[in-house]
Amino acid sequence: MADFLNPEICKDFRNAINLTPIFMHDKRYKSSFNLYCAIMDRVDDSIKYLNQHSETPKTETDFLIFIMYACMVLDAINELQRNLKFKNKYANSNDKDAYLYFKEICMNQLELSADECPTDEQFFRYFRSLSMAHPFETNRVNFLQKNKEIQYSPWVIVNSSSSRIPIVGIRIYSNKNDNIKDLKFPFFILKDYIQSRFELMRLATDSLNEIVNRQLNIWKSEKIPTNLSTLDTLIAIRNMLAKRFEQTYPIDDLISCMTIELSNTKNEDILENYREVISSKIPAIRSAVENLDYEKMCELTDSIYGIRPQKMHEQGNYQLEKIYTNLTHGDHIWGIEQADAFSKEFASKWVSIQAHTMPDDEIIILTHIACYYEAMKQSKLK
Repeated sequence: MADFLNPEICKDFRNAINLTPIFMHDKRYKSSFNLYCAIMDRVDDSIKYLNQHSETPKTETDFLIFIMYACMVLDAINELQRNLKFKNKYANSNDKDAYLYFKEICMNQLELSADECPTDEQFFRYFRSLSMAHPFETNRVNFLQKNKEIQYSPWVIVNSSSSRIPIVGIRIYSNKNDNIKDLKFPFFILKDYIQSRFELMRLATDSLNEIVNRQLNIWKSEKIPTNLSTLDTLIAIRNMLAKRFEQTYPIDDLISCMTIELSNTKNEDILENYREVISSKIPAIRSAVENLDYEKMCELTDSIYGIRPQKMHEQGNYQLEKIYTNLTHGDHIWGIEQADAFSKEFASKWVSIQAHTMPDDEIIILTHIACYYEAMKQSKLK
C-alpha cells in the first residue's frame, strides 16, 4: 500500500536546503537554518511513523501517538509558512477551502450553524486539545467562548463497533450541562486533512528554490576580468568563492605556489615552469567558477596540485600523508623525517628538499611539484 504521506516531499525540501551553502552561511537566512534542520529531522521521523501506522488505531495509546506525530508535522508546516511566507490556500477563513474536512462533522455532531463552524485548522486544534494537549480544560475555540463553556475529555474513541466505517473520536464532558457527547468521524478524514497540510511543504520547497535560483543568477552574472595576472586572477577567484560561501583551499594552494619564496635557488627553474602550468589552466578555472561548476574547478586544480604518480616507492603514499598532515598539525618531527625520506627515495629526481632546514610550506609545495612532474612523465610513457 502506498504511503499516505509522500516521503519525497520532505526529501525535496532537504535537497533544496543542501543544494548550496546559502542557508547555512548567508546572514539573511542563517538564523533560520537550524529551524529548517529541526523541521527536516522531525518531519522525516514523524511521517515514517504515520505511514507505518496508517491503519485505524486499535488502542487509545496508538491513537494518541498518531495524533502526537501528526501535530509535529502540522506544526512544522505552520512554522515554514510563517518563516517563508508562502501562500496557504487553507488559511483564509472566508474561503471554502478552509472548511473542506470537518465542517459537516461540526454541523451534525456539535450542532453548530454553518457560520459558527471552525475552520479545519481550528477544529484540529480543538480536537488535539481535548484528545491530548488539554483534556481537562479546553475552552479557546469561539463556539465554546460564546457561552464560557469548558469541555473535558476522559478518553479518546477508537475501534468502535457501532460503525461499519473505521472511526475515531473523543468523549466530551462540559461544565454547562450533564450531557455526554461523543464526537466521532471516519479515520480517513483525519488522514486526508493531515495529508493536505503536509502537501504544503511543496510550497516551502518552491520558496527555497526561488531564493536559491535568484542568488545563483546573481552569481552567474558576476565575471572576473580577463586582463589580470595569474596571481591577481587567483585572488579574485578566491574572493568570489568566499563570497559564495564555498571552500577556497584549492585556490589557496595555487596562490601559495605563485607567492612562495624559495630558500633553495636550485628549485627556481622547475617552480617557474610549474607556475606556467598553473597559468595555462587559469582560463578554464575562471570559467568553471563563473559558471558555478565547482566540481570542474576542483578537477582542474587537482590536476595540478593534487595529482600523484601511479607508481611510487613502497612507502611513498604513506610518507606524503604524514608530510601533509604532520607539518601542518600533529607530530612535526615525524613529518620532517618522512619529508627527508621522501626526498631521498623519490623527490630528489625533480626538486631539492632540505627537510630539516626548509620552511614547512616550501617542503609541501615541492613535494606537490615532484609528484606532478613524475605523474606527467609516467603518463607520457604509457
